[in-house]
Amino acid sequence: MGYCVSCAKDINTGKFCPTCGRQLLTTQELKAEASAAELPAASLQGKTNLAMWAHLAPLIGAAVGTFLFVTLLVLWLPGLLIRSSKTATEFDKRHATESLNFQITLALYIVSCLSIGFATLTLAFIIVGPLLIALGIAAVIFNIMGAVAANAGREYRYPLAIRFIK
Repeated sequence: MGYCVSCAKDINTGKFCPTCGRQLLTTQELKAEASAAELPAASLQGKTNLAMWAHLAPLIGAAVGTFLFVTLLVLWLPGLLIRSSKTATEFDKRHATESLNFQITLALYIVSCLSIGFATLTLAFIIVGPLLIALGIAAVIFNIMGAVAANAGREYRYPLAIRFIK
C-alpha cells in the first residue's frame, strides 16, 4: 500500500502510481517527507546536490563528447559511481540508478537506430536521422527535468527508459 503525493490518493498495489507514474510513498516515507518539509531549504540543498549531478554529468559529458567521441562511451559512469559511493544517500542512489538506466537505454536506442541505418545501406537514415535528432533533444530535456526534480528533492523517473538496474 502506498500513497501518491501528486494524485493525493492511496494505491493498493505496485510501487508507482498507475495514473501519473510517480513513485508511491509508504507511511514512513510520508512522515519523513513531512518532517523534511519543515526543515530549512538550505539543509535540503546539500542533500540533493549529488542526485542533481547524477542527471547533469551525462548532459555535460554529451556536450563535451560532441567533440571527443570517447566521452560518449562513458556517459553511464557518473550514475554508476554515485550508486556505488558509500557516502551517497538512498535518495542519491535512486536518482543515480534512474540516470544510469536512462543512459544505458539511450545508448541501446542509438545503437539500434544506427544498426538499422547501416543494415539498409543508409536508406533508413531518411527516417532514422530525424529520429536520432528527436532522441537527442528528448535526452537533453529529460536530463534537465531530472536535475531540477533532484534539486527540489523530488523523485524522477525517465520516460522511455528501460529499468535494467533495480
